[in-house]
Amino acid sequence: MGKGNWARGALRWAAGVGVALAIGAQGAMAQQVTLTSFDGSITLRGDLLDFDGESYRIGTAIGEISIDAFQVSCDGDACPAPELLTSEFALVGSATLGAELMPALIEAYAFALDADIGESTMSADGSTQLMIQDLEGRDLADVTVASLGSSAGFAALLEGSADIAMSSRTVRQRELDVFENSGLGTLNAPGQENIIGLDGLIGIVSRSNPVRAISIQNLAGLFSGRIQNWAEVGGPDAPVNVYVRDASSGTRQVFDQLVLEPFGLTVTPAAQVYESNAEVSDAVASDPFGIGFTGFAYERNARAIGIQEVCGIITPPTPFAIKAEEYPLARRLYLYNTNRALPPQAESFLAFIQSDEAQDVIAANGFIDQALSTSPMNDQGLRMTTAMLSAEDGAQLFELRQMAAELVNAERLSTTFRFTPGSSILDVRAQRDAVRLAEFLARGGFENKEILVLGFTDSIGRPDLNRALSFRRAQQVLDSVIAAAPAGALDDIQFNVQGFGEISPLGCNETFTGRQINRRVEVWVRERV
Repeated sequence: MGKGNWARGALRWAAGVGVALAIGAQGAMAQQVTLTSFDGSITLRGDLLDFDGESYRIGTAIGEISIDAFQVSCDGDACPAPELLTSEFALVGSATLGAELMPALIEAYAFALDADIGESTMSADGSTQLMIQDLEGRDLADVTVASLGSSAGFAALLEGSADIAMSSRTVRQRELDVFENSGLGTLNAPGQENIIGLDGLIGIVSRSNPVRAISIQNLAGLFSGRIQNWAEVGGPDAPVNVYVRDASSGTRQVFDQLVLEPFGLTVTPAAQVYESNAEVSDAVASDPFGIGFTGFAYERNARAIGIQEVCGIITPPTPFAIKAEEYPLARRLYLYNTNRALPPQAESFLAFIQSDEAQDVIAANGFIDQALSTSPMNDQGLRMTTAMLSAEDGAQLFELRQMAAELVNAERLSTTFRFTPGSSILDVRAQRDAVRLAEFLARGGFENKEILVLGFTDSIGRPDLNRALSFRRAQQVLDSVIAAAPAGALDDIQFNVQGFGEISPLGCNETFTGRQINRRVEVWVRERV
């Protein structure tokens, strides 16, 4: 969402607004004020009619308008005192998010408010307190960031000591049940689950280690201690030294879930345990016989190794593969909130997270943003090779040639739509991506291009039924994108919906994760002909 779009989200047309709290005598309320979005893209002038602590209601020549007070600045004698707009909120959870990324996002949010971080202090418990102040030094928000691990973030959110939980893993079913039974809503529902960006777990070794790629099974063997010498996986004749994150971290929990648990294994007791990704990476970088895992943003001076899946597919941890969620160890990064009313600045901060400014900060900190990016067909060679090797008969090879002919001069968008497991409902990220793509196209993105919406499935079931299912899913995505755009905004765009079924796997159909990767809808663009 761009600056203007984020600012426009602050404007809510009011057909009829109830009586709000008065902030002064009626004469004062009639004074003219100027409201300006923090990015400067929108300015409104009118008589201030009401201020209820969270929104302004102004009278203009075109009628009454209600505006979120925390997304605009107010200029005029009738504006409320700045301290009335001050709020406190706390973010608790993942150290992956809390150590560097969240302070950077809070600073960017302050700049969007035409403000700055006036004071930053570290508490004895390791939490950081950041005070957002306007340019005259008045307090706007008091924000606490505590990096205690994803599980601790959910616990703090449940007890009410956190307004927002930071997590580098998805909320677990037992956690969902506890929140729902406590009357705090459904954490994985839109409005409570906020995907801020992506990351990829990477296996890392020293730059002097000759191993370039490793199978998931051997990776599990190394970290469990079943493989104790590098020579067993094509490396030097030397003992394996294992470095891992602490058990309470989301990074460790996701790694255990994706790599160790499928083989019934656990981390070796001989592993050296660290409380941050940076510490793991630095330890591995200095040990020629070390191996560790960390987030994509924390490769630092170590070297990432490619992951070979059980069927032989090797996927390197590239930004595009992670953004499209086809790298097998890709993960989403989350901010969660309950159905309790959020402090106004916290609510505004969550809206800011989806803006272009925030996504730029996420990318600058080494994580994977959600902005649209493209990859030409020339970069899809490994994919086509895998598809040909996976083809079961001549009919599938013929279909692959048809697909290649369609895409030979096209570019693939990173936006890849997936569905809630076991349903035909777009998942939370896909719902947000439908809006993001609709906004981009409505602004003239890919003008004079043809948009290809292509559906794919896993290999479970009959090929003809899978082709039909993939077409229906692709059409469903297109319908969602059109519905998210202003009426008529996409009428001049040429769309082409196709379903290719199971013929182009990006993951191994032998595994649950691989099947999830393969059930997808892709978006490609090419010149109109």
